[in-house]
Amino acid sequence: MNQYFLDYYVKIKSVIHFPFWSEKEKFLILEVHDQRTEGFLLSLDSEKNLNLETTWDDFSLARLSRQVRRHLQNWKVVVSADSRLALTAILPIKLEREAGLASSPLSSIELENLLAQASARIFTQVRGEASRELGIEELDTILIDNRVSNFKVDGHHVMNPLEFRAKKIDAVLELTLTTRAIFDHWKNFFSIGETKNFFFTESARAELFALKKIRPLPLNLLILNREGHSELFRLEKAAVGELVHRSKIKWFSNLIFESLTSTLGVSDPVARKIYDLYLSKNLSPRLTRHFNLSLKPVFSSLFRHLENHPVKGPLYMDIDLKLPPFIPKKQGGAILADLPLGDLLDQLGFRTDFTQWPWPNLGAFRHLAPFFEFYYNNEELAINHWLRRRLHWLGSSR
Repeated sequence: MNQYFLDYYVKIKSVIHFPFWSEKEKFLILEVHDQRTEGFLLSLDSEKNLNLETTWDDFSLARLSRQVRRHLQNWKVVVSADSRLALTAILPIKLEREAGLASSPLSSIELENLLAQASARIFTQVRGEASRELGIEELDTILIDNRVSNFKVDGHHVMNPLEFRAKKIDAVLELTLTTRAIFDHWKNFFSIGETKNFFFTESARAELFALKKIRPLPLNLLILNREGHSELFRLEKAAVGELVHRSKIKWFSNLIFESLTSTLGVSDPVARKIYDLYLSKNLSPRLTRHFNLSLKPVFSSLFRHLENHPVKGPLYMDIDLKLPPFIPKKQGGAILADLPLGDLLDQLGFRTDFTQWPWPNLGAFRHLAPFFEFYYNNEELAINHWLRRRLHWLGSSR
């Protein structure tokens, strides 16, 4: 009798959808920064409703409750490292088959060996470049993720090259590297990597991936950090796949408040409050003119730096602050644009209530981008699972 009702329920559920019976998927998003790791838990139902379950200002495994630890193994875990702590290199590769094999179908073992050999050959070069960009020693630069895409078989695009008879295979290899400190701190999570419940990415890569879902290439993304330096990323088409150009910009958003504290003689918190009043047009005309005079040189320096880079078309700006009203949308060949979070959700069919979220909409795109990358990467080729087993910890201490 019980089995009868179970079979009946399965048949009914396949025809009629009951949202309140649907199990929700849980996604733990961890954003790794220099000094701390922000975390938040998302739930997703079958209607693609996203809900924010909880947040952590400074996530730590040691401080998790026993109840949360029990649920952790059932959650999808997405770790996103700040772009100053991780780097993704995208490189075209050519795989030449041995003489006499071209007439035979390409097997999984042969492809795995060809990919492993090509990855190992270029790893030293990529590791050196990554260590210089991240400002660390080569021995402290760890390969955290690798994947391959955009296959061509004898010049023809294919989804999967297996079983094709071919002389050569072209592809695009992506290697993501990070610091030894991040690897050591999160290595217990990385052990989940052989399942489909773990994903590691670089924050800029995740944002570019999300933009690519709804906007044509080339894409320009300017991440304006609070201190140190900012970075400009340009994603464009290549002969095979895509290329990312990464440039440092000697500008950071705290320069705004440093200028105000200097000219007004106030503390940083007070300068931030006055800046909010300025943006909401709640300052006197005299003080507004004073603000404009103080801030124009700060933003002029940013746009002078951008003149050294060939940016054309929309320039998407990742910044937590609203920009002053005197800044024109067009700067040289670039058109300043906000990150299109609303368009992304609408076109991909997701819904959420942002009144639940503790972040302004300006920053929500950055927070959600790693989730979208994982969500649409979860059905990747088995080839990438082989590649990770072979090379996932290349360059690590293990």
